Amino acid sequence: MDEGKLMIARSQRCWGMGAIVQGAILGAFLFLVPVASQAAGENGPVWTKGLHFQTEGEVVPIAEDGIHDPANSAVKVLQEPIESMKDFPRDKRGIIDWVKTLQEGYIEPRQSLTGEKTMYAADFDIIFKNTGSMPFVRFPHLPHTQWLTCANCHPAIFLPQKGSNPITMSAIIQGKYCGVCHGKVAFPPTMNCGRCHSVARDAPGIR
Repeated sequence: MDEGKLMIARSQRCWGMGAIVQGAILGAFLFLVPVASQAAGENGPVWTKGLHFQTEGEVVPIAEDGIHDPANSAVKVLQEPIESMKDFPRDKRGIIDWVKTLQEGYIEPRQSLTGEKTMYAADFDIIFKNTGSMPFVRFPHLPHTQWLTCANCHPAIFLPQKGSNPITMSAIIQGKYCGVCHGKVAFPPTMNCGRCHSVARDAPGIR
């Protein structure tokens, strides 16, 4: 792979072992913002409570992402996201399109630190019908399991049993369920509605 396409990523909860890339562990354990700094945002808007920061096309600098402590001088050794992500494909809203980024070879998730094993990609979809008047939601496992292992999501975020997860947009916006990643790493839940609500309610074959 072209060295210019290698990514030194910041660590997020949703990246886990299934998507280890250079620098992730370093960022995860050494440069976290003190609890007091995080508590300051508790009375702020709902986005703050969910620790969402990827809500627009502009990539947030490490010192401003609410995860790393800017007072720690060691933060300077981390590569700025704007540098590592400058060539990544973006969607129509200007947000980084991680699916295309993976498909086009800009990043190459590893199953382990050594990269000796391959990822197990599960290729099946789940259709969520409890969407009010909105189109149904199609959740594709493939683009998620190309990065993550099953244990990244199950059972801590989603119980692997039908009807066991009371997912709502309110919960997602507050950083739960899909909101653990979306709005932080992946596209935010208030933009590109059609990327999730992609199945017409009268689509053939949907029961």
